[in-house]
Amino acid sequence: MNTDRALVLQFLQDGRKPAAITSNPLARELGGALLELDTDRREALLAFEPSPRFAQGAQVLQGGIVATLLDFAMAFAAHVTLAAEERPFATATLAVSLLRPAPPGRYLARGRIIRAGRSLLFASGELTAGTDGKTVATASGVMPLSDT
Repeated sequence: MNTDRALVLQFLQDGRKPAAITSNPLARELGGALLELDTDRREALLAFEPSPRFAQGAQVLQGGIVATLLDFAMAFAAHVTLAAEERPFATATLAVSLLRPAPPGRYLARGRIIRAGRSLLFASGELTAGTDGKTVATASGVMPLSDT
């Protein structure tokens, strides 16, 4: 079983208490925590606190790291959407809009599944700064579902 899926199922069964993301080494390195999962709204809310080592020369998070935070949020929303069935998926397309600089610090990443078809999931994500709640970046993605 996918380790992120296992964490989602455990979170749903254990009273939905915030928990560190221990299922994925990269999420762990980025200071990831699972805050909320909503099966009805097909949403996931994650917190991240990337260290300065993920910053580029201007001392803001590298754009690929910002995209990664959004991709995690959308993937966890997909796991929530597919909680009743075990169907592998992967991100096939990911479009990210970087709206403002993101210095190292605490961020909230919300992922949503906008539409769940038989073979595709359509997702959106929003990354907000933990200090002031301003939107730092948004994303959309498509995730094909596998039959195996």
